[in-house]
Amino acid sequence: MLQHLITHGEDLRMAPVDREQLTTAVAELREELQALPEGTDASRARVLARWSGIGLVSLGDYDDARTFLRQALDLADASGDTRGVIATELNLGDAYRYAGEAETAGAIYRSALDAARTKHPDLVDFALQHLGKHCLEQGEHEAARAHLQECLRLRIAKGDAGLIESTQAALDRLGADTRDVTRPSAAASSCTVRVSV
Repeated sequence: MLQHLITHGEDLRMAPVDREQLTTAVAELREELQALPEGTDASRARVLARWSGIGLVSLGDYDDARTFLRQALDLADASGDTRGVIATELNLGDAYRYAGEAETAGAIYRSALDAARTKHPDLVDFALQHLGKHCLEQGEHEAARAHLQECLRLRIAKGDAGLIESTQAALDRLGADTRDVTRPSAAASSCTVRVSV
């Protein structure tokens, strides 16, 4: 919906390709969402709310982004759309992570990963990618590497070159980061690698 207006910067975070165009597109989505008649299919409202939130995250408006993403999450949950819940949780995690709320972001990513593992294994790589980048930003390099390497294995199995490239970019960034001085983590617990027995 807005994919053509959003890219990833060197910091691996979403950024507008063209700020003015993305701002206009998000305003149009918000207007469409507001204008939906009562009784409209909730899936359309969920999509509009989610993409409004994603666009707002990319524009740096984290408070409004979280409002729209929570709305999308509530709609997905109410309709039993577990795929939508997982996808939206990952976006909501980004809104918290970008705003500097690492502990909350980590908890949301972990929840999405757990749900993906039990309900939608085809989404595990996406959850691992988000959690891995979160851990990377927190200076938790061992956890980041574990999540991103598992993600890469899954994406290689999927055979999607774009997804593989995205994960490889995060691993490359991790390699560069580990050569820098490691800073202490404020959210180490959200990045701890869990071993299943």
